[in-house]
Amino acid sequence: MPRRIDAEARTAAIAEASLRVLERDGLQGLSVRGVAAEAGIAAASLRRAFATQHALREYCLQLIEDRVTARVSALELTGRALVDALLLQLLPLDKERRLELVAQVQLGVLSLTDSELRPAATRLSDAVERACRAAVQILAETGQFHAERDPEYEAQRLRALLDGIAMHGLWSGELPESSQMPGMLARHLDELAGP
Repeated sequence: MPRRIDAEARTAAIAEASLRVLERDGLQGLSVRGVAAEAGIAAASLRRAFATQHALREYCLQLIEDRVTARVSALELTGRALVDALLLQLLPLDKERRLELVAQVQLGVLSLTDSELRPAATRLSDAVERACRAAVQILAETGQFHAERDPEYEAQRLRALLDGIAMHGLWSGELPESSQMPGMLARHLDELAGP
């Protein structure tokens, strides 16, 4: 049994190292040698955990989803506070979330031309879509969503705004303390209560 734990720990270390490599060096840096060096392990150990580069890339996308899901599941909030906190988990407001978003963008772009990677990238994108739908549903259930608004349309619009704010945050390199991202998102959510 201890051997399995070691293998799981090694896999987690490799995946974390892969995200850091993607953020720092981009896709061109995501090599067996580069990731092994970042993780502080032998390249052979990396190959035992991930037989192919595709498997490593796919695991990185799953890791991002798992990390965000864990943070969201830990939220002990309701109503608008839950909506705000949920959506803020998807914005690059700290080092961890920035790392995840950079890796997601890098691998998402690759999935446009890599049909094997596309399903994993699509699953992650679908999870963001579900988060936006859940946010709109919570707002509606708590009376903070105008009855004349179309929930499906507003969920799609929220997703587009969230993606835009996230990308702007990446490009601007703003520090969380000076970031306008939470305020922009909050203002949009406030507006959903009106016609």
